[in-house]
Amino acid sequence: SEEEQDPGFLPISSTFSQNRNSESPMDGRAMRRSSRGSFTRGSLEDLLSIDPEAYQSSMWLGTEDGCIHVYQSSDNIRNRKNSMKMQHSASVMCILYLDNQVFVSLANGELIVYQREAGHFWDPQNSKSLSLGSPGSPVTKMVSVAGKLWCGCQNRVVILNTATLLQEHTFHIGQDSNRSVTCMVSCSPGIWIALQSSAQVRLYHATSYEQLAEVDITPLVHKMLAGSDAIIRQHKAACLRITALLVCKDLLWIGTSAGVVLTLSITANATSLKTPLTPVGLSQGHTGHVRFLTSIELPDSFDIIFPLPRDPGTEKLSDTEKRDLARHRSSNMVLSKSKMLVISGGDGYEDFRLTNSSETVGRDDSTNHLLLWRV
Repeated sequence: SEEEQDPGFLPISSTFSQNRNSESPMDGRAMRRSSRGSFTRGSLEDLLSIDPEAYQSSMWLGTEDGCIHVYQSSDNIRNRKNSMKMQHSASVMCILYLDNQVFVSLANGELIVYQREAGHFWDPQNSKSLSLGSPGSPVTKMVSVAGKLWCGCQNRVVILNTATLLQEHTFHIGQDSNRSVTCMVSCSPGIWIALQSSAQVRLYHATSYEQLAEVDITPLVHKMLAGSDAIIRQHKAACLRITALLVCKDLLWIGTSAGVVLTLSITANATSLKTPLTPVGLSQGHTGHVRFLTSIELPDSFDIIFPLPRDPGTEKLSDTEKRDLARHRSSNMVLSKSKMLVISGGDGYEDFRLTNSSETVGRDDSTNHLLLWRV
């Protein structure tokens, strides 16, 4: 009877047999409906053995109280509870997906590895625990490099084999064990690493682990702050450090505690790294710390139109003059051909081309800003 059927399955109607080109309903194929309304078609045996949500994208959210919430990417988290919740004994430091596994580092030095079987959703009971650090030196950063998992733990980097979950190599970054790894990004031929409270960024080879280059951002940041107030300039220089790193289109983007954003042209040729690497400062940045750097790739059908800034005093123009001005601006709008955006988030906004006598200085210093660059 209809009541005896699993509500999560929807057999194919027999009307399909009326079309000779369609598959016969006797081939055992069916459709399974998930709790979110999506359908999966296949043999009845396959549909009974797989989780219909196993191949959907999910978002993992870690909290300071040690909890991980897992949401389906199609969920509206405002009105829908998480589909899975795991509680841990320490704060979640970072989460990384690699090779069909999710790696979670905790503040107590543990690395939790969640795994799943093909065709099944994540099983909170199917996890492994590795001890890579300690409560005083947890894994603060993780990144995938050449098929391996690099874990920043204090001033050490631990390379983990994701198949065997065994440590393959360990090396130190600098001599100060009190400075932990805060930023790591992968690019050919290796990985860029910055330490806590440091204004230097180092490049290490992906397989030999040799240090290939070191860049000090201090001179350029001081130059960018030349037009700032003397007291502010001294304060920013005294506590200068790297706060964010990003690799996008052969450029290393560097965010700083001074609010200055820098770019460094990178190359895959290791021999060219023997020459000094000189970063370039961007004229616009943040008043305070650069909190993060990220990039997004836009679909081909998405065009970015950046209108020209409004001129002051347009309120006094007549309607005809305003229409003429609008037509002129629309013809001069900048249509970007680039499909990649770099976004920085930080405290306040500042144009470093302006001097401290500008009226814009101090305005919205405490307001969070997002700055977008076409790449």
